[in-house]
Amino acid sequence: MPGLPLSQLLQLPSLSRARLLAGDGGRAVTWVHVVDLPEPAPWVRKGQLLLSTGYAWPREVAALRRFAGELAAAEPAGVVLAVPQFFDRFPEAALEVLAEAGVAVLELPWEVPFAQVTEEVLRRLLARQLEVQERVQALHRALMAALLEREDLASFLAYLSRLLGQEVRWAEAPEGGVAVPVPLGRDRVGYLVLEGPLEEAEARALENAALMAGLILAHQRALAEREARLGYAFLDALLEGKREALTPERARAFGLDLKRRYRLGVALLPLSLPLSERAFQERERALGEVRGLLRGMGVGAVLSVNLNQVRFLLPEGLDPEAFARALDRPWPLYFSRAYAPLDLARALEEVERLSAFTAPGVYRYEAHLVPRFLLGDLEARQELLALLKPLRPREREALLAWVRAGFAYQGAAQALGVHLNTLRYRLRRLEERLGVSLDSPEDRFLLELAARVWELEDKKT
Repeated sequence: MPGLPLSQLLQLPSLSRARLLAGDGGRAVTWVHVVDLPEPAPWVRKGQLLLSTGYAWPREVAALRRFAGELAAAEPAGVVLAVPQFFDRFPEAALEVLAEAGVAVLELPWEVPFAQVTEEVLRRLLARQLEVQERVQALHRALMAALLEREDLASFLAYLSRLLGQEVRWAEAPEGGVAVPVPLGRDRVGYLVLEGPLEEAEARALENAALMAGLILAHQRALAEREARLGYAFLDALLEGKREALTPERARAFGLDLKRRYRLGVALLPLSLPLSERAFQERERALGEVRGLLRGMGVGAVLSVNLNQVRFLLPEGLDPEAFARALDRPWPLYFSRAYAPLDLARALEEVERLSAFTAPGVYRYEAHLVPRFLLGDLEARQELLALLKPLRPREREALLAWVRAGFAYQGAAQALGVHLNTLRYRLRRLEERLGVSLDSPEDRFLLELAARVWELEDKKT
């Protein structure tokens, strides 16, 4: 039964003449009980308001303290003694023990009938129970209506916040305020958190809402699983640029973190097309290996298949080479640059440009600019030209002269008609702007190739 603070019950006619001597007057009273036995503790429950005449209470100080200690252990909300009759006033020894335990200690004039007290208290408690039940039912009906009308968790939580008059937010772990776990099968997938105190009806509504949130997520997961069975449509939709597919609930169901960036990875399986029944089984085994490795790394397994390819998302920060070593399969593995989930359509374009490389190995888009250019990739040509765009005209001029002079500083300075130190200064600025080293053979080759392409484009215009 819902309780009421003792301080509220003291406003009832029968208890208005009671005197609170010590203890916690704010304790919740759940029932009222008359007990006049030598050992009342077994008959007392937590939260009860105990009424007694003191007829069976001991009189010796030590016995009174022991008696009060046993009574306090039962955790009643308060003990009311009718005086003066068997005791002129509440015995000090018992009062000290009860008050120390937080039990409210009260004296009630002898002429106030216990029957009147129990009747008024129980009537008020039952009225409170009815109020709570009506409020619980009203909130439950409103939540059920919201569940039927709202398909996503965010709008459901917004409605719940308005209904309770306080913000209810989603959290991955219990933190602050009142946190109610959201079940999904046998697991807890998160918590509904509400800051501040709650009335009992609102607390029950929050518990009901947690179950409904679990239903929403279960529904979303079922949809996600169905999408996976129908061709892993979630990832394919993202790769096709269908942004409406990326709702927070679907992302959560697939284990996709909207705050992270991802590389698109593609494993090219050595399977002939069209796929035979055996090839289909091989692809499923490969899919399981990639899924298991991703889950073993503690990341969401977002995958799809396309002919003889297994596509998956690798969070930025995880090394593609390390992933390939852990997978340990003789497949070509292509990786795009890292993109936000909403921009993954660009990742698919990048991976497709790497398809010319068919030998087993790891192919990262940004690390294969020169090979792509040599294979006639027009996009690679544009990227080489873009490499030099951050340079100022004199820095670009110094690079071109240095390349034409066969990387000879003196010859380049003479060709430009500038002091040798001026040339070195401009080339140092070039290194800083582009983040390269002229002492690195790989960077020097890349810069020479970019300079030659730039020079050819410049001659065209």
